[in-house]
Amino acid sequence: MPSTLDCRLLCACACAYDITPGTNSYNPTPANELYRNTVAFTSALATSCGGIDQIDACLIGQNADGIIVAFRGTLPPSLQDSASLFDWLNDFFAIPTSGQAGVGKVPGLVHSGFYDATLNVISGVGAAVRALNPSGTSPVYVTGHSKGGAMASLGAWMLSQNMGIPVTKVVTFASPKTGDVAFQLAYQPKLTQVRYENYQDIVPLVPPSAVFVGWANKLDLIPGAPKDVLALFQEAQQWGYEPVGQLQFIQSAALGYQIISDEPIAKQIWDVVTELGDDIWHANFDSFVQAHILSCKLGYMSGACPGVCPP
Repeated sequence: MPSTLDCRLLCACACAYDITPGTNSYNPTPANELYRNTVAFTSALATSCGGIDQIDACLIGQNADGIIVAFRGTLPPSLQDSASLFDWLNDFFAIPTSGQAGVGKVPGLVHSGFYDATLNVISGVGAAVRALNPSGTSPVYVTGHSKGGAMASLGAWMLSQNMGIPVTKVVTFASPKTGDVAFQLAYQPKLTQVRYENYQDIVPLVPPSAVFVGWANKLDLIPGAPKDVLALFQEAQQWGYEPVGQLQFIQSAALGYQIISDEPIAKQIWDVVTELGDDIWHANFDSFVQAHILSCKLGYMSGACPGVCPP
């Protein structure tokens, strides 16, 4: 089955993980050859990295679709280590901040960690995009997975609204929430975004809503439940984060990884909280990691790229 634009952007997100951590270099690995072949880049690839140990990163290149800007996400935690999982999850919680003037100006309040990460790389991203001569026949597509998805929303705003680089479409995968309702209301009339979320993936639900926290509080009854994370959930419900873009929800394997646009948020929360409780009880978190990562035969690839992976 031929790949779609959204599938090629997902594969570009996977390629962004080949930016070596701690460096400003792109080093393609054999494990990601399928993704590179699917994107079919036609230009040399540029990177923009910044922050402590160059942890914030973006890959920029061109293919037949246009110019692709792919923000790198965070590396997933260990499958069986609850401390690793919740340390990793903590990265998605940060007190909201207001955007600065100039290139970093954004509406409303946004996640301070994702905002700082985007500021660390956006000047280099803009320079790399301009070097590829964006135009009507070479449109700009912005994408990202996980933390990279939130950076993609912020980066698309900065590129288009502050740097004069038109962005045709934003496509995110497993993105946490980026900002508050004021950010959402300003962003959505200006930019076209599609956000893919997968069955049992907790990351698109954080920072959590009051409904999420109400159900998550019941996890306190489970021996071994992480009290510090439950306290973090309770604090974060006051921040008022909202998602941006049109939802494309990937249903479970039992439902054939079909994509729907109207998955009720209450059902998403229920599925995640019940799975989290089961994983805490059994001290095995592989289902959460597998729900979030970009790998063949799992949710994001199966839903957004059907037929691309080998059987």
